[in-house]
Amino acid sequence: MSWALRFEGVSKRYPVGGYRSLRTELTSRSTAALGPLALDDVTFEVAAGEAFALIGPNGAGKSTALRVAAQITAPTSGRVRVRGSVGALIEVGAGIHHELTGRENIYLYGTILGVARPELRRRFDEIVAFAELEQWLDVPVKRYSSGMQLRLGFAVAAGLEPDILVVDEALAVGDARFQVRCLDRMADLLRTGTTIVYVSHDLATVASLCRRGVLIVGGQVHHEGDAAEVLQAYLHWLDGAAGTTPGGALVDDDGGPVSAIRPGDALTVRVAVRPSATASTPVAIAIRDGHPWNLLASMTSVPAGDAPVVATCRLPSLPLAAGVYQVWTSSDADGRWEQIGAFRVVADQPPRPVWLPPVDVGGEWSVAP
Repeated sequence: MSWALRFEGVSKRYPVGGYRSLRTELTSRSTAALGPLALDDVTFEVAAGEAFALIGPNGAGKSTALRVAAQITAPTSGRVRVRGSVGALIEVGAGIHHELTGRENIYLYGTILGVARPELRRRFDEIVAFAELEQWLDVPVKRYSSGMQLRLGFAVAAGLEPDILVVDEALAVGDARFQVRCLDRMADLLRTGTTIVYVSHDLATVASLCRRGVLIVGGQVHHEGDAAEVLQAYLHWLDGAAGTTPGGALVDDDGGPVSAIRPGDALTVRVAVRPSATASTPVAIAIRDGHPWNLLASMTSVPAGDAPVVATCRLPSLPLAAGVYQVWTSSDADGRWEQIGAFRVVADQPPRPVWLPPVDVGGEWSVAP
């Protein structure tokens, strides 16, 4: 099988303190103004017509790899080779001109992909129907909600059937119904020969959609192979990763770091808090499964003070099905969330299918003829 996308020793550094001028880029031979490597000598190959996953922890370099693959940014060194047109949905609103209407954006995106005007007109109604934006077509995109922008972006990127479709975890912004429609659409594209490069923290989705992939940690490829092998390598990496981050820690009842529990086990979360000197500070923790909504959450407040403190929350029993989960915290008045850790739930049954909810509430079942 021929390849559709190849990374050949790709490294990427971003400028420190913002982007430099073109003049500086052309005249400077030093990397002193550049930050650490976001990608470090990354090499892999994606076969034509396959679904390929990039997985790994937050900050691993997955989104940077997608941006390089979509030719949104250029590598600092190495080479990326692409065969065919590339449609990308890397973040909500990416590739969309917010001053233009939905209708104008469809034609603009199609032109960028090299789709002829008659072909754009032929596919126009199908794209609009998938996005469910008929009443908003002639409204500037800047007036769209994030969910509407996502629907437009995916509908255009997938509806014009590029040779390669690059999709980041922006899909997590959509509701569950739209996510299922997107997955169905990507499965249809695979059957027609489109190559898909996919990033998601929802490992069940990765397992159901992708045939092969790579595990990226710290900007480097740690494992490449069949999707099942790469997912297993990621789980092993989670088991060996420390349970502490600068923002907090996941520990067991003995205070030891936690990377894996069984359904119903307890989990303790410690959050580093710098309280306000004049008012109490709200502190919250949440557990997610790769989507932006909270499966479980708990909240408290820290009294005003001048010194950093540690807020501790013990969750006595987590009714989670087998899978990988992230712990997020918010500890300021602005309500900003950050991920402080990840853990997996180990059970005798295999990880849940993508269409099942992650919280296992049990239930008594019976079947009769």
